[in-house]
Amino acid sequence: MRCCVPFCENTFDNMSTSERTGITFHGLPSEGNLRTAWLRALGTQDHHLPDPAVVCSQHFLDDDFYTTESCVRQIHSNAVPSIVQMCMICLDSDSKLSLMSKHKLEEAYEQLTGLSLCRRGNLKQTLCVMCAQRLINFSRFRDLSLRAHSLLTDSVEQRASVSTSS
Repeated sequence: MRCCVPFCENTFDNMSTSERTGITFHGLPSEGNLRTAWLRALGTQDHHLPDPAVVCSQHFLDDDFYTTESCVRQIHSNAVPSIVQMCMICLDSDSKLSLMSKHKLEEAYEQLTGLSLCRRGNLKQTLCVMCAQRLINFSRFRDLSLRAHSLLTDSVEQRASVSTSS
């Protein structure tokens, strides 16, 4: 069994037992729309796939998985693999990645960078833990700064003293 993602060399046979425990292989779905989404994400067509065509777990996010009652790791029925998995800020591909939407960071990203998120292709909007935390801190700092600006502006207009409690 070999992962059909281009340039991925994961096969069931070339992994040691310890490596095999973390990597699982998943067959392409048979449902039409989901299969099409997988093929688009993999940048291939049905007739170019090996038999059997499987994708290894390294091409999914942790959020794409769940554990059954019998402790078997499965992918969610709507999960779609990704060839490119990296942090959208620092480009780290080795760290654990989370979807921006999980922490509602899309708006903070757009405010920080001035860029709209790329919503096309098979690029998932992911961040590493470090950049996600920095983006959360940025958002809080921005909110704090805007609040201080508002208080100072109101204070100057009213010629009153400034207070941080309100």
